[in-house]
Amino acid sequence: MGDNDRLIGVFVSRAFEENNLNFTHALQRIGEEEGYKLAIFSLDTTVSAGVDRTPAEIELCGLAEYLPLEAFVIMGETIKNRDLIDSIAAIARRKQIPCFCMDREARGCYPIRHDYESGFEEMVRHVVVDHGARCVNMLAGHKGNEISEARVEAYRRVLEENGIRYEPERVGYGQFWDMPARQEMQRFLKSDLPMPEAIVCANDAMAVAACNVLEKAGYRVPEDVIVTGFDGVNEGKYYHPVLSTCAPDYEGTAWFIFDKIREWHETGDIRPEAFLIKYYVEKNQSCGCQVHDTVNRSEVIRGLSDSLGDCAWHTHAMNELVTSALPVRSLHDLAEILPHTEYIWRNYFRYAAVKTELMDGTEVNGKYQYMTTLMCGGDGKFKRSETNFQIEDWFDVLNASDSRWEILLVRLLNAGKTVYGYMVDGFREINQRDVQRNDELSMFLSDTINLVLQNQQLDKLKQNLLKANKELANLSELDAMTELYNRRGFYKHFARMLQETRRKYVVLISVDMNRLKHINDTYGHAEGDFAICTLAHAVRAICGEKAVCARFGGDEFDSVVFADDVSEMTEEIMGQRLQMYIDRTEGVDEKPYAITAGIGIIVQEWSKDLDIEHMIGEADTLMYHNKRKNR
Repeated sequence: MGDNDRLIGVFVSRAFEENNLNFTHALQRIGEEEGYKLAIFSLDTTVSAGVDRTPAEIELCGLAEYLPLEAFVIMGETIKNRDLIDSIAAIARRKQIPCFCMDREARGCYPIRHDYESGFEEMVRHVVVDHGARCVNMLAGHKGNEISEARVEAYRRVLEENGIRYEPERVGYGQFWDMPARQEMQRFLKSDLPMPEAIVCANDAMAVAACNVLEKAGYRVPEDVIVTGFDGVNEGKYYHPVLSTCAPDYEGTAWFIFDKIREWHETGDIRPEAFLIKYYVEKNQSCGCQVHDTVNRSEVIRGLSDSLGDCAWHTHAMNELVTSALPVRSLHDLAEILPHTEYIWRNYFRYAAVKTELMDGTEVNGKYQYMTTLMCGGDGKFKRSETNFQIEDWFDVLNASDSRWEILLVRLLNAGKTVYGYMVDGFREINQRDVQRNDELSMFLSDTINLVLQNQQLDKLKQNLLKANKELANLSELDAMTELYNRRGFYKHFARMLQETRRKYVVLISVDMNRLKHINDTYGHAEGDFAICTLAHAVRAICGEKAVCARFGGDEFDSVVFADDVSEMTEEIMGQRLQMYIDRTEGVDEKPYAITAGIGIIVQEWSKDLDIEHMIGEADTLMYHNKRKNR
C-alpha cells in the first residue's frame, strides 16, 4: 500500500454471491479513480439472531480498529445479524469516520436502500406499454415477504393504470429460486386462464426457470411469451435468449459513498442522509427489444472451464493439507507443511496468523493480543513464517509481506466461538472463484488447526492417563501409611532386582516393633501410627535406597538388601543403627513411651532360584528369638 493510498472497509456475508461482487467491483472501480483500496471482511453470519459464531465474527471485525480506514460500508442485508451490524457501526463511531449501511438501519450510519419497487414497476410498464402486453403473469418471491409483496403491488399498480384487471391467479410465488418457480410455471400452463403474453419475474433466477419450462412446453421466448427478470446477474446475460432485466446502479451508489467521504474530509462532519439505489431497465432479447446476441460465449465457457478446473485442483490441495496434518502435533509443524500443500494462485498473496499462545498448545479464550504468522506467501513464493507481533501491528506486518494489492479479503480462522486467528488474501482484482477459494482455504485451515490442537490435547490426555495409571500401579504396590512397599510390591520388585543385580549376597532383614498394643491402648492409635511410621523410616534409612523395604503387617517389616560386603550386616550392628535413627527422629524424645524393635537377619549367596519365603521364615524365627531374649 503506497503512502498516498487510502483504505475503505467493507463488511459482507457471502461475498462470493454475484450481487455482492457486482457492488464490490463498482466500489473498486470508482475507488481506484479516487485513490482508495478495499479491505473486505468476509463473514458467514446470515441470520438475524442466535448464532454461536457471532462473537467470533465480532472479534474478526475488531481487527478494523487497527486499520487506517477512512470509511466503513456494511452490507447489512447480507449480514442480517443486529449484534454484528451494531458492533461494526460502533467501531466506525469510535474511529469517527463515515459509515454506510445497506438495507439495514444502524446508529450514525448513512442508510442506503435498494429501490426495488420503482425499478420493477418500470420493467412491468415497459412490457405493458412498450410491448402492448395485456395478459401478464408474475413470478413473485416469498409470499408475505415485504420486498416480494412490494413488487406484486407494483405489478398490480401498472396493470390497473392501463385498464387491465388484476387476477390473483396470475401471480405465482416462486420464492426467488429455481424449483419453486418451475412448479408455479407448471401451474400457469395447466390453468384454465388464457395463456399469458408475458411473464414478469421478480429476479433473474426465476426468469431463467420460466424460459426453460416454456421451451420444454413448446413455447418460444419472446415470440410466443415475453419473459423479463430483475437483478441483472450474469446468468441472465449468458442465457439464450439474453434476459431483459433491471440492474442496480452500483456505480451511482459508489459515487455517493465517495462524495460523502470527500465531504467529510472537507468539513470534518458526518451528516447521515439516505440514498436509494436506482434500478435501470436493460432491454434485451427475452422481451424482443434486441435481436443480436452480444455475449462472447466462448469467453464465458472458457472462464467456466477454468473455474471448474480450479475447483478440482483446490479440493485436491485442501485434502492434501488435511491428510498431511493428521499426524501433526504442533502448529510449528503445521507451519512447516503449509508451503508443501498450498499454492500462491496467480499474482496475489496469502497470509494467515494465529494467536501466539496456540503455537505452544495453550488454550486461548481471550481477544487478539499477540499473534504469530502461520503462513506467508506472495509473488508465487512462500516466505518465512512464525514471526511474532502485537495485534496493533497486523496491518504493517501484512504490508511488509506484499503491498501491491488493491483488495484485501479477510477471513476468520475458528471453530465455533473459539477464535484461532485470521487469514488474508490480497488481490489486484477479484472474481467469484477468488472469493470461493478464500472461503475454502479458511474452512480447511480452521479445521486443520483444530485437528492439530485436538492431537495435542489427545497427547496430553494420554500422558495424564499414563501418569495416572503409573500412580495407580504404585498405589497398588505401596503401603499408604508408611510409603514402603506392601506384600505385592515387595515380591514384584524383589523378583526384578534378583534378576538384575550383580551383587554376591542377598540379605533378608526382619523387623518387628515392641509393645505396639500397649502404645495403642494407652495413648491412642494416632500415637501408634506415629510409632509405626518412625520405625518404617528407620528401616528404610539403615537398609539404603536400593533395598526392597516392605510393611508386611501392622508392625512387621521385611527388607532385602543386595550386597558384596556383608561384614556389617549383623543383628547387633543393624539393630544399633536402627535404634539410633529412631532416637534421632524429631518428636521421639518427647513421647511418654519408647519405640524399640526386634531384628533378625539371614544372609545367603545370590542364586536365581533363591527361596525368598524360606529366608523370610528363618529371619522371622531369629527376630522373635531375639525379642524374647531381650524382653
